[in-house]
Amino acid sequence: MGALNGAKRRVRQTVKTQFDPKNIYDFTDKVVLTTGSSSGMGEDIVKVFSQFGAHVVVTGRNATEIQRVANECEKLSPKKLKPLQVVADVSDDKQLADLLKKTIDTYGKLDVLVNNAGIGKPSPIANPKFMSVYDKIMSVNLRPYVQLSHLAVPYLMKTNGTIISISSSLTMSPQKYNLAYVMSKAAVDMMTRVLALELGPNIRVNTINPGFTESNFHDTQDFDPALVQAITKMVIGRTPLKRMGQPMDMAKGVAFLASDQASFITGANLVIDGGLHFNVGGLLDN
Repeated sequence: MGALNGAKRRVRQTVKTQFDPKNIYDFTDKVVLTTGSSSGMGEDIVKVFSQFGAHVVVTGRNATEIQRVANECEKLSPKKLKPLQVVADVSDDKQLADLLKKTIDTYGKLDVLVNNAGIGKPSPIANPKFMSVYDKIMSVNLRPYVQLSHLAVPYLMKTNGTIISISSSLTMSPQKYNLAYVMSKAAVDMMTRVLALELGPNIRVNTINPGFTESNFHDTQDFDPALVQAITKMVIGRTPLKRMGQPMDMAKGVAFLASDQASFITGANLVIDGGLHFNVGGLLDN
């Protein structure tokens, strides 16, 4: 029994459980790859990691926007680190593999993978074009998350790294006319749980579940502006904190899950929605 207690003490000594208020979020020399980081939530995520000293990869489909975000990240970086800029469409298998290869070729390692790129589009099951919408959403919201995680595992094993995927709080409540999107995000939640079991103790795997968030997400997905305005009003009215989420709210959550402060958290869904999921039922019934 004494030997067992001694072994337990030794294990405790090797785990970072001490709280250091001076060093809460230190990502110095860490390498962070965030998909969809040229705008929206992904943009704020790479900016936060840059502020905390990380090497970041800025990637998306628009080279001009990638350069803009990269320049801002460099200014925010304490050591003025230049981000790696990669134009890539995550729905293209080859481009996604090249994205990871360029990251490893540049930095030699990977510490944090953030699966963030995503699209949304209404998908009522009776729509004659439902299956084409379904295939498109799955090709961006799910397959790249799985593929990039698969490709990144050997490198994350070496760094005891972490995978953080962006899902949605809608996975906790069924929503009419949005089948494909909600299915894609529910699959991401389950992927997180399975990988947490499979990859521990070397790699932690968690998910952020955002609520409705102010970003360019709806602006780029062919949503009716009048519908977006109406939904926004209803969302704020039903949210206990009485405001929309901001991309920075989600970025802060990602930084927490990637930090040593979350070293005993894996397989979790961190819901960041101002409490909306407790009051979301029937939001789009009318």
